[in-house]
Amino acid sequence: MKLLNLFAISLLSLTVFIACGNGNVASVEQVELLSCKDFDQKIKETESVQLIDVRTSDEFAGGTIGSAINIDFFGENFKEEMAKLDLERPVFVFCAKGGRSGKASAICKELGFKKIYDLDGGYTAWSQYEK
Repeated sequence: MKLLNLFAISLLSLTVFIACGNGNVASVEQVELLSCKDFDQKIKETESVQLIDVRTSDEFAGGTIGSAINIDFFGENFKEEMAKLDLERPVFVFCAKGGRSGKASAICKELGFKKIYDLDGGYTAWSQYEK
């Protein structure tokens, strides 16, 4: 009888562990790294886009994508500014070449954004992309 109880408790514990583990995995959305073409298409398909240029204000002043909002990745309040955005709506991030936007995407994931799109190659690739 003791062996049966031990087996039942072990089985129950394993079931709870697996269920909790799957719940956590399912709630975490992955960052999608998109080509210029796919990024452009996804923006066009998405209502009320949150398009975020994470470059510096000087870089931003030199040109950006559409109606992007500039939130400087190196700014002291970057995380706080990103947290002010709507976590339920998709967020599109880009930088100059992809390094900062990759780190920004990780922060977005940490903050709880449901959908995160990162532009592969950044604004450099975008400026060479034939729309």
